[in-house]
Amino acid sequence: MKLFFSEFKADYSKYHFPYQVWLLKEEGDSQEQLYSSGFLPMRNIPNVYYLSRSVRVGLKGFEISSENRRILKKTENFNSRLFALNEFEYGPRVQKMCKDYANQRLRGIITSASIKNIFSGKVYSHVFVFENKKNREEAGFAVVRITEKIIQYGHSFYDLSYLSDNLGARMMLEAVIWAKENQKSHIYLGTCYSQNALYKTEFKGVEFFNGFEWSSDLEELKYLVRRESEEYLLKDQEYLEKFHENDFHRILDKKGIRVKL
Repeated sequence: MKLFFSEFKADYSKYHFPYQVWLLKEEGDSQEQLYSSGFLPMRNIPNVYYLSRSVRVGLKGFEISSENRRILKKTENFNSRLFALNEFEYGPRVQKMCKDYANQRLRGIITSASIKNIFSGKVYSHVFVFENKKNREEAGFAVVRITEKIIQYGHSFYDLSYLSDNLGARMMLEAVIWAKENQKSHIYLGTCYSQNALYKTEFKGVEFFNGFEWSSDLEELKYLVRRESEEYLLKDQEYLEKFHENDFHRILDKKGIRVKL
């Protein structure tokens, strides 16, 4: 694998020189190792990954909670089927439903071309197709990557007339349950940088990547979501005191990802 550092705008007044960490997967690299190191794949560039505040569920620790049962009960009128993307028929109706969802829920940041690329099979491998049992119509699509040991929940789109039915929550929950039943070690649920993304933590066994380790401390995650400081995280005294015993050097000595340059 190769690491690349894509530069952001520097701020000399704060002595900030930030980079986004990218990774190129090469032949022989373990897919699972990339995910477990905090990387997620770019949807438009095959084999290129970015380092982020990723969220995952350790499936050994997952079991159905009362909140999960509430979602299953509320959405019992939906079922799903799993298709390999190379067997899935991507047509105008799928395109329209996904683009309508992206325009209304994702502020239009995903273009029609990007949506088509998500379903192309270059990055993801399968799609859960959700159906309304009453009218037998397709209600939503959850595009995932499945490997021998893990699953990544990549992108979901659904008919927004089902928004109040909690179909979005059911789609993610169903993927988690499927991963558990199929003996996967983890399911990766994307990133968490806002209050709106905290729904991804509604699963037993959830943890997030904080830049140097996987943490199951949800108070730490909520702190990071609320945090407005422009200081580097590992120089933030309040953060170190709250969550890491004010021991910066212990983090440097014991944590992190070892690489050879």
